Amino acid sequence: MDLARQLKQSMSTGSILFGQRQTMSACSKGDARLVIVAANCPVNYISELTDGHPDVPVHQVQMVNSQLGAACAKPFPVSALCITDPGESELLSLSPNV
Repeated sequence: MDLARQLKQSMSTGSILFGQRQTMSACSKGDARLVIVAANCPVNYISELTDGHPDVPVHQVQMVNSQLGAACAKPFPVSALCITDPGESELLSLSPNV
């Protein structure tokens, strides 16, 4: 799967929230369908996310936060993002690996 293309597809046809605070908030509200975290996302954030919201799948990609931001066409690093609506993308087929 070409992750960058799927992210761009989801951004144009669905809904993605960027950042650790927005991701955690969406998980708390029950809006999160999938969380994607960068390879260098803080371990304590990932464990807080998985412990507090075990029903939300978390997928860690091999990209660091600057690469993940670039893949999302953002001019800033992205260490965590949350898929609330995948749109026409196949992002929800990513399996949890954290």
